[in-house]
Amino acid sequence: MDREKAFLVATPFKKRGKTSLKISDFIFALSLDLKWGPPEKVRALLREAEAEGMVKMEGEMVNAIFDAAAVTVPLGFKPSTEEGILDQGIRLITSHTGMSRKEVIALANEKQDSLKKLVELDGVVLLIAREMGIDVSELASIAYENLLARGKVETCLPTRLES
Repeated sequence: MDREKAFLVATPFKKRGKTSLKISDFIFALSLDLKWGPPEKVRALLREAEAEGMVKMEGEMVNAIFDAAAVTVPLGFKPSTEEGILDQGIRLITSHTGMSRKEVIALANEKQDSLKKLVELDGVVLLIAREMGIDVSELASIAYENLLARGKVETCLPTRLES
């Protein structure tokens, strides 16, 4: 279990001293009370946590499956704000489709295999999102700039390949 995710998911349960909360209370605790992210990001976190077996959502309730009381959240903990292209792409797909993170990753792995692993996973996720009709132009530009910065892309590409 990812430590940061465990801290994030455990915090609302620990604050209320309960193992079951209304989904809206969970979202309120992280998003509005602690200001740890927008509500849609917290919803995506909940879906990821459910896919990983940390919580179970039933109707309007979210139940902790892991021992949230046993998680020691460090004093002054703040979630990291830096996400890579891969995580941003996955979140984009989960927020637009309702798919879980686990489902998106499985789909990306399958697609990467079909591409004979010639395309890195972050590029594959952007390709999948685009195939689903999701606008990825901003993320694609950032990914391209990252590749240029790492020296993995020639800046002077030939307009035509000679045989």
